[in-house]
Amino acid sequence: MIKIRSERGQAIILLAFAIIALVGFAALAIDGGRILSDKRHAQNAADAAAFAGAFAYSRSTDIVTAAQSRATSNEYDGGALSDVTVTVVDSPAGVCPANTQGKDITVVIDSYVKTTFARVLGRDEVKNTVIAISRSCGSFYGPPFDGNAIVSLSPSGIGYDANGNVGWNITGGGIFSNSSSANAAHCQSNASEISVPSVTVVGGYSWGNCDMNISGGSNNNATQLTYAMYASLFPRQPICNGTAYLSSGQWHPQPGKDGSRVALNGDMDFAPGLFCITNSPGPYHGELTGSEVTFYVMSPNFSITFNGSGNSFNATAPTDPDNEYRGILMYVAPQVDTNGNLLNTQEIDLRGNGDADIVGTIIAPSADVTMFGNSGTGALNSQIIAYQVDAGGTADINLAYQVTDNYIANLPFVVSLLR
Repeated sequence: MIKIRSERGQAIILLAFAIIALVGFAALAIDGGRILSDKRHAQNAADAAAFAGAFAYSRSTDIVTAAQSRATSNEYDGGALSDVTVTVVDSPAGVCPANTQGKDITVVIDSYVKTTFARVLGRDEVKNTVIAISRSCGSFYGPPFDGNAIVSLSPSGIGYDANGNVGWNITGGGIFSNSSSANAAHCQSNASEISVPSVTVVGGYSWGNCDMNISGGSNNNATQLTYAMYASLFPRQPICNGTAYLSSGQWHPQPGKDGSRVALNGDMDFAPGLFCITNSPGPYHGELTGSEVTFYVMSPNFSITFNGSGNSFNATAPTDPDNEYRGILMYVAPQVDTNGNLLNTQEIDLRGNGDADIVGTIIAPSADVTMFGNSGTGALNSQIIAYQVDAGGTADINLAYQVTDNYIANLPFVVSLLR
């Protein structure tokens, strides 16, 4: 008698394996998606918490409390489904600007995700661990705009234009153009030679046939600055509640006043002090001289042009460390529209002549500044902060910027995310 083996019941076994496979795919798709989503959310929360701790240090408040509070606001409160660890250490020596003290804040979030389909496979819970590290460096006094000697703040177009038949010899600081245009820094003349430590632009640079000597290299990937980002770097605008007076051939500030008003006209020599310029002379016929002086320009449409032949500007900025305008030779009030954007409404032809010196920062963020060479042995030791900067005349422009003789700003805390 022949026995025939029954195959009944095999379908049930195959179906069981198929169900396990289907559950596995469901676990991968659904539970896996939830796990990845939670990890992204946890990383964002850790980044935010690390930044919160860094900003807390800049405000002299408790770092750990600030970081944990931010993590809690993002649903990671250190309860049953998450652990939050905040660690604060001193930043390594030399990593913060000017060797200021800094703090490195590390935030670790362990997040526990309850599974649904993966339970069938023996996984009731999956742990995500994310890490964020921030650094907060203390505020300090230093040269604004990274110590660049030529600073153009125009957001578009040619910010620095070296066209003409003059050479530029710049030492002590580089060129920065805030323009996002392809020709943010520009030169096309066969006769122009530019020697500078560095060139930094937001957009691009176009040097044409110019002879370039950039000892420290070029960077065309800078972050564009808005007016709100650098407005705090400028000094306070004075009240100008005094009146300057002439005595023994020299103009003097009115004692005890926050700036003394005076109109520019002809040859004028100034005693040490803060003078508020009330007019817009345009073409200037005369020589402006002074020692330990700051000229604050009040006019929103200020224009001044020196044409050489004895008509020039030769003066030095205050050197007293207790003077809030120390290192500032000329401060032209910035003009801003209702949306907080910098305007371009002013013009300055900056020309030294003869053997006298120009020492001190020119802060003219709304002005086109045309620079002329010095026909004598006088020095131009200045940081030029303008809307646009270009060249004029035929004499070479020699700018020997020295930080110690120019404006030193109270620079804000530097906060960055390291990981």
